[in-house]
Amino acid sequence: MKTIKGTLNFGRFEIPYRRYGDHPNMLMCVSGALQTMAIWRTVVKRFTDHFTVVIFDMPGIGRSEIKSGGAHVTVQEQMETLHALLEETRSEGELTLAGSSWGTALAAAYAAVRPDAVQHLVLSSFGMKPNAVMEEIVRRAVILYNDGEYARGGDLILEMFGNQLGDAYKRQIIAQFNSLNKAHAEVCYEHCKNILKLGSLQDTVDLTQITARTLIINGADDNIIDLEDMWIAQRLIPNCECRLINGVGHFLHFERPELLDDYEKFMVHRQPYHAG
Repeated sequence: MKTIKGTLNFGRFEIPYRRYGDHPNMLMCVSGALQTMAIWRTVVKRFTDHFTVVIFDMPGIGRSEIKSGGAHVTVQEQMETLHALLEETRSEGELTLAGSSWGTALAAAYAAVRPDAVQHLVLSSFGMKPNAVMEEIVRRAVILYNDGEYARGGDLILEMFGNQLGDAYKRQIIAQFNSLNKAHAEVCYEHCKNILKLGSLQDTVDLTQITARTLIINGADDNIIDLEDMWIAQRLIPNCECRLINGVGHFLHFERPELLDDYEKFMVHRQPYHAG
């Protein structure tokens, strides 16, 4: 399998990325807040026979670097980084954007602003706005940051919405936060502060402009997302189907690996998710 380990120097950011395979169709994976490109490891393994798969670290996350300016990375900067990376790595075929958690907001916004560029859209753990549980998480995360207790952020995640994860992934989250340096903690702090200021996604993004064939998939036990948000989005996005998975929380295929079979049905075989 052809693999490119690259670095995108864009504006004030240095963005590491990996490009796997040499297929004309591309799958670009957009991570959630604080998630590194490593979360897509099983997706890369599963889909490189069908796509060129690109994964990357968002500005201020993982191995990326903010070379100048403050720690706050605006939504516009994240969108521009995503576009620059697509320009850097783009194949000639169709583009599938797959977003996880906060990455779903970025992927949906990009597909709305550039509808001709995105043919397929997968939004996993998708919400339109922060709910009461998320507001409480943000409040507690800010306190931890102010107290310099960066490592306890991992405990907070597991307590509030990661209790259904397996032990191996729980250990990964704890290890990630144990190694969190002050610069990355500041990025997290700035992101947390601004989550509540963003309001509802539909107030800033015209979801009706999305032309991509879209799947929204959420866990029924995900307590940081109001589940009615995906039904609102389904009414706004012209070609959209939604799937609610019982017994699963925020981390979807990490909690139930066989969900990758259903992603394949939608992304590769171009079948409706519910098809037998």
